[in-house]
Amino acid sequence: MKPKQFRIISLLITVVMGAVVGFSVSIGNPALAVGVVLAGMAVMYNLKSRLEGVVEDERIHQVSQKASRITLQIVALGLALGGAFLIAMRDAYPGYIDLGFFMAYASCGVLVLYSLFYKYYNREYGG
Repeated sequence: MKPKQFRIISLLITVVMGAVVGFSVSIGNPALAVGVVLAGMAVMYNLKSRLEGVVEDERIHQVSQKASRITLQIVALGLALGGAFLIAMRDAYPGYIDLGFFMAYASCGVLVLYSLFYKYYNREYGG
């Protein structure tokens, strides 16, 4: 498969997935949304394996690593600050305290998961 064909098919799959997920949310069926996302991921993975030519090189991996790290830092910081803000505002907005704790715990979970993966890959690649 040519790269242009892959991009077009990927775009169509993404549009169909978005439409079906939107429909499943509107009818209140989360199982359909999860199923469509997993099926779409499987189809995209299968299509990518059939792609001809060099798809990724070292530069693409390095750019992806840097983008992933910055995204992780922004999300973890946003969750931590948002959670702390909502917990601190518990007197004014008592309905949001559970969301605040969830955000704070999610931030901690993301950081623990990052630490575990960092430790694993550091050991795997000779650190």
